[in-house]
Amino acid sequence: MPFLRGFVRLVRRLALAGAAGAAAIGLVLARDGLSGLEAVLVAVLLAPAAILLLFAQGITELAALPDRLRRIPGEGQERLAELSRLAGQARTTRARGVPLVLWRLRGTVGSVGDVAGVALPLRVLTPGFFALAGFAAIVCVGLAGAGLIAVLALALA
Repeated sequence: MPFLRGFVRLVRRLALAGAAGAAAIGLVLARDGLSGLEAVLVAVLLAPAAILLLFAQGITELAALPDRLRRIPGEGQERLAELSRLAGQARTTRARGVPLVLWRLRGTVGSVGDVAGVALPLRVLTPGFFALAGFAAIVCVGLAGAGLIAVLALALA
């Protein structure tokens, strides 16, 4: 796991460097006023950093998957017991107590969705997303370099 934590830290730093580079380019573009097209360009330049941050988050969730799988049976039993209690309470609840029962039901059903969402971190390992993250990493390196040039241009102007 130390390797994964280091890798995620590296990916996040690369994403932040790319975002900083895109922001510096945006500052250069905004010197004379930012047009709508230039604002769209800056948003597009921020997209690779966002993709890398999503990739880093997915890797983090993937690393936590074994612990999550070990907790699923116990959490499932707890949720079933809570749903049984809510069903019994719903039968005897008067009209003014319905909002509270619905609120508790929302929390329990949402937690069941968390338990069932085990396969979601595996999306990070799909070839398409993996290739997209690799491309975004390359673009972030370029953006960081271009951002340094933009900062120098701002400093010298």
